[in-house]
Formats: sequence, structure tokens, C-alpha cells
Amino acid sequence: MSKTDTRDALLTTAIQDLRDANELLAKRLPGIVEHVEDAGLGDLLRRAVEKAEADCKRLIETGRGEGGDPNIWMKGVLDDADRDARTIAAGPLLDTALIGAVRKGKAAAIVSYETAIALADGDLASSLEDLRQGDIADDRALRERLGAIAATPD
Repeated sequence: MSKTDTRDALLTTAIQDLRDANELLAKRLPGIVEHVEDAGLGDLLRRAVEKAEADCKRLIETGRGEGGDPNIWMKGVLDDADRDARTIAAGPLLDTALIGAVRKGKAAAIVSYETAIALADGDLASSLEDLRQGDIADDRALRERLGAIAATPD
């Protein structure tokens, strides 16, 4: 395995990593949404799937998004969400745990976008910032939904 040794190569790796994270989210989140009971949360997560699909396409359109290694941090987040769906009773507790899992993935993506933006310039940096801002908005909406669900009595 060769080492990444230029700023440009690191930028490509970062974009490939983000593309794979979005691809994983788009493929695996629908199976997790099936376990959600809160209608508002279900809507937010279905929109997150649509956003992940669109973001994946936008990252490929940069000319740097295809290929790369599997994204291990998003895989781990989604593995945890799958485990939660199998081991936590359906209802507000599971919905709360699933919000936490998805927010962990969003937090990691936001930080990864910041790395890519720091390496990029011009239109590419602006495009990546738009994608980052979308994840920030998603995280904010999930945090607000968490408050509503957590206030639900057992």
C-alpha cells in the first residue's frame, strides 16, 4: 500500500472517504428506519437517506469521489445502530439510541468535511462547505427531535 504524500492526494482520500460514508448511510439507514416509532424521527431519517444519496453524487461529480478504501467510522456507527435496533425495546428508548447513533455519524462527517475544506480551494471548497452545512442542519434537527422524544414518559 502506497502512502499518501501530497496535499492533493490527501484531499482525494478525504473526498472518497466522505463519498463512502454517504453511500453506506444511503444503503443501510433505510433498514434502521424500519425500527423507528416516532413519525417525526422517521421523516428526518428518510430525508437523511435522500441527502446521503444526493451528497454521494455530488462528491463523485468532483472527479475525486470514486474509489478509495471503505469508510470504517461510518460502518462502525451503523453497526452500532443495527445492534441497538436488535437489543433495545422499540419506542422512545430505541428512538433515542438511534438518534445518538446517527448524530455520531453526522459529527464525524462534519469534521471530515472540515478537513477536506481545509485542503481544497475555490469552487470545490465552497461545494464541500455546502455539504457540511447540510449535515449541520440535519444534526440540529435530530438534536431537537431528541429533546421531544426524551421528554416522552416510559
